[in-house]
Amino acid sequence: MPISQDEIIYLQAQLEGLECVLFEIIPLKIELKRQQVQEYFDKRLELATKPYPLASETELKRQFNTKANQVRNLIDLAESRGSATNPLNLMQVASCLPDEKNLKIREEISEFCKGVLFNKTANPTLLGQIIEFTDINSVEARLLLSASMFSLDDNLDYGGEALQLADLLAEIIGLVKSEQLLTRNDPFLIEAQCALAAMEPDSEE
Repeated sequence: MPISQDEIIYLQAQLEGLECVLFEIIPLKIELKRQQVQEYFDKRLELATKPYPLASETELKRQFNTKANQVRNLIDLAESRGSATNPLNLMQVASCLPDEKNLKIREEISEFCKGVLFNKTANPTLLGQIIEFTDINSVEARLLLSASMFSLDDNLDYGGEALQLADLLAEIIGLVKSEQLLTRNDPFLIEAQCALAAMEPDSEE
């Protein structure tokens, strides 16, 4: 089902907020609360504007406020469903359009993503079951992509064998595209394809 330009913009903002939380806020040990996040971005803005003339301050402030809003909105959504400190929970809420919030995440998909994110494992039995599903919804598809591209481990335990994260991500992207689980312009699919390209060795070497 096609998604509108407004929905693409919404998902892109969610994805950018998620990336900021995972790669900036959490590593810096900033508490995932609205006030703490705002204070962090206010401090960043203060440091960024000092070397620049006043003419640049308005645009910098707009950029920092946009990023702060993306993060705060994501935290609010995650807290409404439990905890904002759980990366899987953050990924799940980031993967939802407003009218998709009631879509269910199957236990098999949730458990598989938990293994990838927290245990350095890609359960082959669960992956096999997921591949056989004929009705994976859009939120589940984005969650599978998120867990695969945002895992911090390059190699996973695949039933006692080593599996490169790039190979898993390629498998998930292939599933999403072959079953048309997401539109080609979905920000999560585009980001996953960019992440995969970055993981692959330079073909010119």
